[in-house]
Amino acid sequence: MTIQRTMGAGLILTSLVLLSFSAAEIRASSADDSAELFPNQHQAGFRIGVWNNRGDTPPASGQVNETGEFKTNIHGSSAYVEGYFGYRLSSWAMAELSLGTVNRGSVSISDLGASDVGNLIIYPIVTQLKFYTGRLPGTKLYPFGIIGGGLYYGRRNVQFTNSQSYYSNWEEESATDFNYVVGGGIDWPVASQIGLELCAKYMPMNLSLVTIEKQDALAFTVGVKYLYSRK
Repeated sequence: MTIQRTMGAGLILTSLVLLSFSAAEIRASSADDSAELFPNQHQAGFRIGVWNNRGDTPPASGQVNETGEFKTNIHGSSAYVEGYFGYRLSSWAMAELSLGTVNRGSVSISDLGASDVGNLIIYPIVTQLKFYTGRLPGTKLYPFGIIGGGLYYGRRNVQFTNSQSYYSNWEEESATDFNYVVGGGIDWPVASQIGLELCAKYMPMNLSLVTIEKQDALAFTVGVKYLYSRK
């Protein structure tokens, strides 16, 4: 049910943005040639969408040692949020830095009466080259591809505990991986300083957390951005 609600919300959000695309295009003034300004503008904005797991899934329960056990509720799909800044290198290329976050679900550990409850959270921090293939004839649409890489940081934190001797460095766990990212999408400048986009990215990552290592993901997002010209 959680996966269905998350994916349903993502589809609704995507539909709303597509409707906004159409409405903005209709309202756009012929004097506002945002499509002509766009190839010379930097970008800053955020994306929101669905994180779809393409890696391994941890077991629902298991042993952590002779006396302790864990239980997980890790989702196949989760809400994903990403902020980014793009620096225009040329009319067809942009260097982009992005920071994302996803909460993949809950993990609880119990051992000799002590109980820790927390979440598995992943933070992609990547730099990427965003390259445009040109403007689609008769539209304001700019298809683009993405290739890059960076740091993937994952952490199983503890939000609630009844342990009298809790110490985060022992009870929590974290992992990092340097890996690549590829993807693509469409940019739509709807005004001289406002743009919308659709984007899909594949992010492979090896993070040894909650008994599994492969945390690969496909992220489908819609975005809003502020556009401003180079000086």
